[in-house]
Amino acid sequence: AALEYIWEHRLACQQHWPQLRLSRAALKKYLDAELTQKNELHGPRSRVVLTLQAERVCHRLLWAVGDAFPPAQLLFSVELALQAQWPHCHIRCSDDLVRPPNIFSFVLLILTLLFAWSFWGLWHTAMAVWSLPLEGVGKRPQNDANEPTREERLDQLAARVLICGSLGTFWLLHALAASFPLRSLHSPFKRDLGCLCAYSTAALRLSRLVAPMTAMAMPVAMAIRFDRLGLSLIVPMPGRPAGLHTAALLSASSLPVLTVASAWSVRSSLYSHHQLFIVLLFLAHLGSSLGFAAHFEMVKWAVLSATFWVIVAFYTFAKYASEFSSVSLVRAAKLQWACAHMVPVIGLLLAAALEVESGFARALVDFICESQDVIPTKMCKRMLR
Repeated sequence: AALEYIWEHRLACQQHWPQLRLSRAALKKYLDAELTQKNELHGPRSRVVLTLQAERVCHRLLWAVGDAFPPAQLLFSVELALQAQWPHCHIRCSDDLVRPPNIFSFVLLILTLLFAWSFWGLWHTAMAVWSLPLEGVGKRPQNDANEPTREERLDQLAARVLICGSLGTFWLLHALAASFPLRSLHSPFKRDLGCLCAYSTAALRLSRLVAPMTAMAMPVAMAIRFDRLGLSLIVPMPGRPAGLHTAALLSASSLPVLTVASAWSVRSSLYSHHQLFIVLLFLAHLGSSLGFAAHFEMVKWAVLSATFWVIVAFYTFAKYASEFSSVSLVRAAKLQWACAHMVPVIGLLLAAALEVESGFARALVDFICESQDVIPTKMCKRMLR
């Protein structure tokens, strides 16, 4: 089946090496010499492990084919051929999002439920903001003094946009891991993200369709927050000059573009471009997070926490670059996964800070200042906020 697959897609190999001359006899000779098998049918997993020698002729030919057709298609073709040869047996040569059910499926189910809950909260908050009158800026609803003001609702909306985007990023990362067609044999966390996307059609489509949407969360939340603070967005306006927030918003606005570029450059022939876009994407995430945290009014602990996590992320990223440049690809892949998980963690931290600032923190300050008689209430609120 592997021989037929390479021969069927030999034009993809000749596009990489125009001087290459292929013949079925030569392919069969190299495949027999470079393919080893290990019989584990009597073991607990009841399987036969086929291993192709790395960096040899057939391995390079398959990677050339993989530029146009993900390797998961090869595994599926082998599975169909073996199943046709032994119809009385149940044969599986690749994994996908749902089979076989294991810890990846369980984690993905939990993240799906959390993402659905966050999206429901985002929708509820957006409808609440939409229903508030514009002339009620800074005032609480007359029928309920405990209801948040429009400004507090906008902060909550920005926080829930971040929560939805961060949980969506977590879901995407673990969906890419679950889509790895060889996860029963090899841990997907020992492969870099570009490699996982190149292996599977499902992972490639997820990275190209879902990843840009999750990247939209940061610029949207920033725009809501900065407009609520009376700051200009990208274009300066009278009374709203440009500043640090403009640079932060520009950095955040580049996230969807860089995400699309990194997802569409997942090919072995464009791998250097993919690594460049991944680096720029990570740095843009960290820069926009710091710029966002710098504009909190009350919870300065969020600024310190975000700064700490950004420093940790930079250190981890430096280690990743060092391991990648020294061709320690397994360690580099693990560090890349750590960096990828830091991005939604920082997003959840910023969302928690916004939730505290818009609700609990303001209510606590109001309670303290209205319960004491030492200093005027307005001065107390100005000092604590």
